Amino acid sequence: MARRGNRAIVGAVRRLEWVAVGWGGLVASIGLMAGAQRDMPVRLLASALSFGLGGFLAGVRASDRRTLHALAAAVAGYAIHGVFVALGALVHGLGGPAGPSIAHDGGRRWLVAAVWAGIFALIGGQVATVRLRPARRERGGSG
Repeated sequence: MARRGNRAIVGAVRRLEWVAVGWGGLVASIGLMAGAQRDMPVRLLASALSFGLGGFLAGVRASDRRTLHALAAAVAGYAIHGVFVALGALVHGLGGPAGPSIAHDGGRRWLVAAVWAGIFALIGGQVATVRLRPARRERGGSG
C-alpha cells in the first residue's frame, strides 16, 4: 500500500513543470522576504498577496494540474527563502551584518504563517484553473 502511494507522489512530481514552479516560488518568496522581521499582520498580508499571485502564476504557466503546481510553488517559495536566510547567516559568519531568521518569533507562528501562505497559493492555483478552462463550444453553430 505504501509503495503505491509513493509511486503516485513520484509520478506527480515527475509531471511537474519546473519553470512554472520556479516562477511561482520566486514571486511567493518575495512576500516572505518583504514580511521578514515584521509584525504578524504585515507578514500575513505580504504572504497572502505574494503566495496568491505566485500560485496563480504557477497555475497559468502550467498546462495542467494547476493546483498541484501552485502547491509546489508555495514549497519552492519557502525553499528560496531558506536559501536567502542561509546566505545571510554565511555573510554574518564572515563578519557582515546579521541576516534574517526563518522563524524570528517562534515555530508556532511560523507554522501558522506557512499554512496561511499555502492556502493562498492554492487559492491562486484554483483561480488559474477556473479562469483558464477551455471555452464551451456552442451546439448547432456554424462551422
